Amino acid sequence: MFRKSSAASFGVICAIFGVILFSAKAVIVKLAYQYQVDYLTLLLFRMVFSFPFYVAIVFWTKPSVPKAITKKDWLWLIFFGCIGYYMASLFDFMGLQYLKAGLERIILFIYPTIVVLLSWVFFKKKLTKNQSIAIFVTYIGVFIAFWDEIGLQGEEVLLGGVLIFFSAVTYASYLVGSGWLIPKFGMIQFTSYAMIVSTIAVSIHFLWQGNYDLFQYP
Repeated sequence: MFRKSSAASFGVICAIFGVILFSAKAVIVKLAYQYQVDYLTLLLFRMVFSFPFYVAIVFWTKPSVPKAITKKDWLWLIFFGCIGYYMASLFDFMGLQYLKAGLERIILFIYPTIVVLLSWVFFKKKLTKNQSIAIFVTYIGVFIAFWDEIGLQGEEVLLGGVLIFFSAVTYASYLVGSGWLIPKFGMIQFTSYAMIVSTIAVSIHFLWQGNYDLFQYP
């Protein structure tokens, strides 16, 4: 009993720490934008700096069920890597050009409600009364906060809000769709592979559209 309690407490602490770091990302991105860096270059820096760590993790860990992994699983992993970390991050960084970090977090953190709705639509998981009420209240709150900002800053906020919402939808799609792959790869391996795929996708995007001047920033 004591061990279970300790493990649960450690899990809660990790989750809280993760939420704090996840929330801090928007603030750091906004600070970086003060150096006149465009969203695509900043996203490339973010992915490339983390790339060696994920490669190392892949080599140091093993899949949970290696024999069960098929070619189809690898194709799905590539797809969800592009959806979950490339597209979601791209929309997020684009949206942060127009929104305050606080408002971006409010909109992005509705992704759990989107997970519930997608699970209800595609997997026929029951949507309880309490969940329905919570989702309704959440969107009313987001709408109130968002509408107030539109009145102050206009159409740019609307564009930013739409982009952040797309980020939430793509990230939620990644969470819903990848659930059956994680037991095969293991959480650490799956995340690492997904980040590697995302880094490659961002690099291709940058080579196609980037400004190629990576050494001008302080």
